[in-house]
Amino acid sequence: MSSLILTIRESVRYRGKSGHYSWIAHRVSGLAILAFLVLHVWDTANAHFYPELYAWSIAVFKYPVIAVSELGVMAAVLYHAFNGIRITILDFKPEWWMYQKKSATIVWVLFAVVFVPIAIYMLFEFFSRCSELGAAACWAFPRLSDYIG
Repeated sequence: MSSLILTIRESVRYRGKSGHYSWIAHRVSGLAILAFLVLHVWDTANAHFYPELYAWSIAVFKYPVIAVSELGVMAAVLYHAFNGIRITILDFKPEWWMYQKKSATIVWVLFAVVFVPIAIYMLFEFFSRCSELGAAACWAFPRLSDYIG
């Protein structure tokens, strides 16, 4: 929680340009990845300790709103990776910091070039799954009582 508070406080306090926006996006994407990993570890632990709950959570992850949110996780991972490489390069070559705006733009362009085809593929898979199930079954939220008991 202190990381989120720090992110909010620092994003309000500092009024930079591309470097500031890259810092905010890097911080938010890192927090999103952390939240996903916590959920993933909990869910995977259920596979061993509580298989019925695990089966239900897999069904929940296929629910349209949650399935589309996987795009957000993919975006966070890609941006965080590309920007992290940029930061590492700039840390090893401090004389290149004067190219921060260009390097931030390169990261966003690289992110878009890689993310757009992946997003199209993920959405295609989602819509093909929904068309196989039918609209009613696709949008029906899985009931926990169907899996437990």
